[in-house]
Amino acid sequence: MDANKTSFVSEMNEVRVFLVEAFVGEKERITHLYMQLLEKQICFIDKPELATIIVKNSSELNDTFVIEVAETIMISADSSLTAFRGMMYLAQQIKAGSEIKSGKFREVLTERIVMLDIGRKYFSLSKLRQILEQMALYGFNFLQVHFSENTGFRIESEKYPELVSENFLTKKEIKALIRYAAYLSIEIIPDIDTPGHMEQLLKTHPQWQLTIKKPQEEITNIPSALAITNEEAVAFALSLYDEYMALFTDSRYFHIGADEFIDFDQIELYPSLADGGITKFESYVNTVAKFVKARGFVPRVWNDAFFRNGKTSTLTKAVEITYWTKWQKEMAPIQTFLDAGYSVVNFNDNYLYYVLGENAGYTYPTVEKLKYLWQPNLFSSEQQVPLQNQKQVKGAALAVWCDKPEAKTEKEIIEELTKLMEGFSFHFHKID
Repeated sequence: MDANKTSFVSEMNEVRVFLVEAFVGEKERITHLYMQLLEKQICFIDKPELATIIVKNSSELNDTFVIEVAETIMISADSSLTAFRGMMYLAQQIKAGSEIKSGKFREVLTERIVMLDIGRKYFSLSKLRQILEQMALYGFNFLQVHFSENTGFRIESEKYPELVSENFLTKKEIKALIRYAAYLSIEIIPDIDTPGHMEQLLKTHPQWQLTIKKPQEEITNIPSALAITNEEAVAFALSLYDEYMALFTDSRYFHIGADEFIDFDQIELYPSLADGGITKFESYVNTVAKFVKARGFVPRVWNDAFFRNGKTSTLTKAVEITYWTKWQKEMAPIQTFLDAGYSVVNFNDNYLYYVLGENAGYTYPTVEKLKYLWQPNLFSSEQQVPLQNQKQVKGAALAVWCDKPEAKTEKEIIEELTKLMEGFSFHFHKID
């Protein structure tokens, strides 16, 4: 019956499930997601011999689940969470019409992230809930929400309401998003980018914008860059983080940005940075990281500004590195961060970036490319993490950047992102 098991279950409108007492707390969300994602009614029954699917407890499995396909489909798990993951993996196979394979499913990627740029493009709460549901189906456990960009700031601010874009998420909506994500065993990573990408946040405060003086030109402001040596400007940035740290108290991580601040190779053009500018920049990042860490978060930063040109860095070891690119030769290789002892997350922009409008030379990723050409230890520019450093790789992320927000509708993005999630999830487990 193995080969026909998927079609057998797929054709059933009502799926009979026997769940051991230890896992009864999973009934509600399994029922909800099977109906939401597969339009299948789950009927929990008391007699295992009448079940199509049996979910049992097996304490020796150690954060894995086992699927055995015979006359019934048997899922063994050591916890409620792995039982839920097992049922979601089964739902993936039913949805895809794939043959349900027997085996022990061992987790390969600890952190499985979707990053969504809502700074450039507004996403409604209902659409974000749809994304979370698809993430639960494919086994993702973190949603990183990029709230701030040059062209938008899409989260309610009580301190600075004048900076918020016309379409935004209220704090009440964010709390609802956090609750729904937690219900699906997904954690939100808030993402507010400083000291670059700040045009929207600095538009009413030009006095806090960094200045530049090009040869034979007057000093001009850079609308997107914070004047990091200005105490009032730094206090403003910290006050933003302070407002949102109070909202995301259940989150483990806070992404503080630090990418694409200035052209570091022409640092002498910026009057306030001409003397020791790299150190001043790193001091700012360290200040924000310390501020965020003091409130119980692990701060994360992008990689492109640190250890450039083979030089040393004063970047605090309190941060974790989301390594996205090495498009410039001046940017440090992944090995530099590993040798310095940092934990890293793979945001490989050559494979894992879905950029609206295919801006900046990017092309849309494909399911085949994700499945068969990328793997978790392959970082940007074809950099491979050696075996001895692989424990420093905490996870990987599929990133949606809305550079040209009108290029796709919310609906189109979700449909295409769902397909990419399926390809990405190919790497989440090894089957023994």
